[in-house]
Amino acid sequence: MKRLSASTIVLITAWCMLLCCLQQLQAQCSLPPGQHTISLPDAVVSPGKTIPIDIIISDSNCRKNILVLPGWNFSRNRWIKETSLWQESAKREYNLILPEMSVTVYESHYYPQTKRKWAKTPGSQWIKQICIPQLQKRGLLLSDQFNVVMGLSTGGRGAVLTALYNKGIFKAAASLSGDFDQTRMKYDKLMTAVYGPYEYYKERWENVDNPFAMIAEWSTPLYLGHGTMDNVVPYEQTKIFYEALKKAKPDITITLNDCTCGHDFSYWESEVVPVLDFFDTIYKKAGSK
Repeated sequence: MKRLSASTIVLITAWCMLLCCLQQLQAQCSLPPGQHTISLPDAVVSPGKTIPIDIIISDSNCRKNILVLPGWNFSRNRWIKETSLWQESAKREYNLILPEMSVTVYESHYYPQTKRKWAKTPGSQWIKQICIPQLQKRGLLLSDQFNVVMGLSTGGRGAVLTALYNKGIFKAAASLSGDFDQTRMKYDKLMTAVYGPYEYYKERWENVDNPFAMIAEWSTPLYLGHGTMDNVVPYEQTKIFYEALKKAKPDITITLNDCTCGHDFSYWESEVVPVLDFFDTIYKKAGSK
């Protein structure tokens, strides 16, 4: 075997160092520490309006990022105005990404029967095709960073679907007061407005954007929280999903935290520290590998 010359070894070493430097530069946020608002198009082609996103930078190296999803028709600001998420995440050097998701149920498709469209592109499709790529251009949500997603109410469902539809991006997820099997709520007005009436489109309800039906695909550590006194989204939605996940995926960290709580920000505030503790634990495990 022919031995490499000293000059060739020097060139290879220099090239490796350059690649390492480029990767480090790529991983740095293009936004300085502080709160920023950007606007992204609502469709890949022929955008009609723009979708605002608040980005709160605590760690300029973008090591840890949380995509924070609101509930149905909840302003993105409520997470940081009505809970301690901003303060607690800053202590732990997490960057927060808060998109204005309006009235989406985090659907991946529209249908002829869809009566309510949040934007030109369905919610889950928009996150995958527009939101994540645009944020990656700004040094956020890159696959080699510790990215997690969390949400409440409909956003809790959205957090699970986002993790399912974006494999390799998110290292953990947290869902509070979410719903995971729409077939158990056959007359839900929000689901009916997107997927059409259950009695006519059962296969669609059972197989499209149904986390319970996609349990076999689940591969991400997950924190589930739900109040047993919730009168908006039944507690059973989380309980049954948790039990099925634990049975099907015994080697994945799946945590359930429930309490005699309702469907409100008093409850969601109480979950901020436990959720961040969960993310910290997953982060430490990832760093030890």
